[in-house]
Amino acid sequence: MKTFLITVITIWIIMVPVRVARAQNLFFSESEFKRSIQNALKSVKSILETTRNPVLLEDTDHTYQDKYALVEFVINSAIASYGNALKHVGIKDDILHQALEKTHDSKLRVELEFVGTLWSDFVKEQERQISRQEYEKIQKQVPDNENTRDGTTATTETLTIKQKVWDVHHTMNLSFDLTLKCKDSSPLTILQHSTQVPIVLTHYHQGETKQLINAKSKEILDLHWFLQMIPRGTESSFVIDRQRQDTCKTPVRNENVKDAVEFAKAVHEWSCAVHSFMVLSRQFLARYDAKIQSLESSPPTVTGEDVFVPIVPLLENATVLSKSDLEEMLKLQVKTLNSVTSAMVKKYSHVDFFSSEYLLLEICACHLKALPQRMMSSVAYVEHLLKTQLFQAIGKKINGDDFDKFMQFHNRKFFGKEYSPQPFSYSVRRPGFYPDGVISVESSTATTTGTLEGFVPIETLVQAIAPDKVPSMSIPVDAATSVDLEGQVYLHGWMQHVWQEGGHGKSHRIVARANEFSRFLLIVGTMGGPNVFVPKHAIILKDKDEVIIPLLADILPSAKEFKDAIASLSPEQQEFAKAFRAMQLESSVFGLCVIQLKPQLEKLLNLPEHSLTKEIQLTQDLMSLFVDYQIPSDLLSFDGPDVLEIRDKVAAVRGHVEAVLNVIEGQKKKQLQDAKAQYKAEAMMADDGMVDAWGEEQHQMMAGASMPQPRTAMMATVEKQHTKRSRRLRADPVMYEAASMMAKSFEAEEGGMDTAMESDFETNIPGSQKESLNQVTSSPLIDFTVIPKILDQQLEKHDTEGSLKSTILKVGEPWERLRKENLLVAPRRSYLSDRDREAEKHKAMDLLKALSRSGSLPIIQSELHVIVSMSHCFDKNIVETVIEDNANPIQKVEKSMLMLGSVVHGMDKEKLLAPPPKSSQDLTIDAES
Repeated sequence: MKTFLITVITIWIIMVPVRVARAQNLFFSESEFKRSIQNALKSVKSILETTRNPVLLEDTDHTYQDKYALVEFVINSAIASYGNALKHVGIKDDILHQALEKTHDSKLRVELEFVGTLWSDFVKEQERQISRQEYEKIQKQVPDNENTRDGTTATTETLTIKQKVWDVHHTMNLSFDLTLKCKDSSPLTILQHSTQVPIVLTHYHQGETKQLINAKSKEILDLHWFLQMIPRGTESSFVIDRQRQDTCKTPVRNENVKDAVEFAKAVHEWSCAVHSFMVLSRQFLARYDAKIQSLESSPPTVTGEDVFVPIVPLLENATVLSKSDLEEMLKLQVKTLNSVTSAMVKKYSHVDFFSSEYLLLEICACHLKALPQRMMSSVAYVEHLLKTQLFQAIGKKINGDDFDKFMQFHNRKFFGKEYSPQPFSYSVRRPGFYPDGVISVESSTATTTGTLEGFVPIETLVQAIAPDKVPSMSIPVDAATSVDLEGQVYLHGWMQHVWQEGGHGKSHRIVARANEFSRFLLIVGTMGGPNVFVPKHAIILKDKDEVIIPLLADILPSAKEFKDAIASLSPEQQEFAKAFRAMQLESSVFGLCVIQLKPQLEKLLNLPEHSLTKEIQLTQDLMSLFVDYQIPSDLLSFDGPDVLEIRDKVAAVRGHVEAVLNVIEGQKKKQLQDAKAQYKAEAMMADDGMVDAWGEEQHQMMAGASMPQPRTAMMATVEKQHTKRSRRLRADPVMYEAASMMAKSFEAEEGGMDTAMESDFETNIPGSQKESLNQVTSSPLIDFTVIPKILDQQLEKHDTEGSLKSTILKVGEPWERLRKENLLVAPRRSYLSDRDREAEKHKAMDLLKALSRSGSLPIIQSELHVIVSMSHCFDKNIVETVIEDNANPIQKVEKSMLMLGSVVHGMDKEKLLAPPPKSSQDLTIDAES
């Protein structure tokens, strides 16, 4: 055998036991569990009276407390079963009693230790005579790269070969150890096995070492919890402390069951490691020992069906099985253990390797794997049944989206009519007129399997702020311009429900749509102060445009988590962390601003209200002049007497617009003519005769120089380049004309417009933007940036679980736009890059600057939606929260919503609630009256 193969096998034997134990994930399988219980039920009925009929928990009527009793019975059965298995390998009652006496009044730790070793000793090297026929037979079994001729001599009929002889030792010790924390005592050996197997290798590698195998496995099982559950003899007494409401949540989720499950996992891991070492040792020796190899087809391994497992979650007449029934099942366990052991000893007695101690330990290890598996499956069955009953009661499997839909329904009855959450979907409209569009914030919805269904508007607690309670809001367009808003301001409180579910979670988005022949301006940003809305993004929507903007939610640590995190920091570090968190809280106030353009155009042009409602072409021309050409509003506004009729004023503005458009058209024609003349001149330059004349003229100008008559290389290069350019122009003259025209367009007009706008700004702006940002209002007005701080202070006092967390909203990528180029084509969907979004913002800000006359004219028709977002975070999904934590998430979210609503509406929580419903008696009286 090769050294490489031996090394691999050695590492495999050492590492696999641990790996097998760790990889054993004990998931609950309903079909496998019921199959094993049905097999066990046959054995149970064989020891009970014929009139008795125990059944599974789901097959009989029972109460919630019966589940507690069943879990206690299952774990008590497991403890007694562990005791029987340990007695079978030699840990008798007197040993347990001795351990109990010492552990009850001292700090002793009781351990069960298994030590297994497998190593080889080199004995000798010998020579042996074999026939050539036997040699050729062996030669076929050896790999080609094996050096078989080293040390081999051959004659005509026989061969002399060299052999190496090893003794492979296999030992196993099982000891019971009482260990003090300060010092160790002598362990008590319970079971010991030692075997020596000789191995003779004929073919060996030249560089092979003296050590053939060296493996060791040491596994320790702490029995402290097990002994604590046996206070009197071997009678188990596991009880769930149901009075501790802080730790006892359900029959399965409590500290007592948690300790039992942890011990069961330890038993399972220990028994898996022990059994794996024994199996892999046996498989290694079977490669060289013919007797062991012959038995590998039927190894001494037992299953849960060979030895009875007395752990059955059965009820009879809504009660668990009696103590006497459990004793009968434990007797059947001992009986089947003894029977299987006797059969194994008899079967393998002719092989020295399989000693009675070896067989006893392997059977016990297999059985100890089955016991904790059955116990944990039975406990998991109780929790699985709770989930099944919940699904049956509701009629479906539920997820976070189902809970959101329920809360939308529930909040309409929980809150008063004027305070209940409303969908975030608002029409962009003037009172009494058809909407210009709609804006909404939406969240994704999914099916129970996680498939995306679509998007629905979120629901928020909303208050329309009265004008006397909100400061004059402004938008900084640039460093020198600030635009005031006179429209309605809304304060929204958005509560998200965050569950620990699979998948990518919910996605959110802002959706804005414009109707045909309508335009409005959308600005997305954050609150930068008491009365400042800082724009981060902006875009103009027109003529059936639809823009979808992803919305990201960054959840901050809760107030409790932040307080716990900085508790051990220095005062300086705490001060820095608090300052940074204050900045985060203030920046979490998100905002959407919608500006209607027609009312502002009327105000800007000195026209009466609603005068541009039906002027579609005039409105489009005005927007084109402001956005595309940045024409000053003074050139377009009405400046006649106020006594004129509305139609006359509109006609005057239309005349101004037509005059400016005529100037622009004239400039276009002139520039196009200049472009054509330049194109013709360059085309003539490309003609060979012109080039020769040009070369001759240059030669005459340089008559005094000693230059030869033929053209120089430089002149040839100039001519060649000029010819190429002329060919390109001749190929596409329209492109050339357009490029030339755009390069020279409106230079004089831009200079005049910039001067006029600068003068207008200096005349009308009362203060700088810096003073506006640093202003601190002393009047009793709402400061939106303070709201997250107020919420954080309340959460620190009342949110003991730390489940409520402030959330920062920000715009994500990519932006999606659906636009129709004209009325005859279908809408085309495109994605806006960073450069596109920046260009759209510049266009929107330029328009806002023009509509406000560089900030001197306030925006009269606008809606500012200020959003304060909170997230109620659950550690588990909705089903696990209800079943495992025994918690009602509805009550938790109600408390969170009341806390958020009291801040949004600025009133006590009690005033937000809906009046209690009338009783049936009151309804009867009302009906009679």
